[in-house]
Amino acid sequence: MYDRDQVPDEHFSTLLAYLEGLRGQARELTVRKAEVLMRELDEAGASADAPLPGRTQRVRQVLQLLS
Repeated sequence: MYDRDQVPDEHFSTLLAYLEGLRGQARELTVRKAEVLMRELDEAGASADAPLPGRTQRVRQVLQLLS
């Protein structure tokens, strides 16, 4: 879901709407996986001050929505 080739920008808002409805373990697992990916991206050099690559921006959107 974080790859623009797999989920084009025009469909990402639909995906976010779907994720907003997640409950229970599905929601918790999605958040945990997003947090792990965010840490990996941060370690790879993503910076909050730099323009966000698409993947990092998408992970942050998901975390903001679900947290």
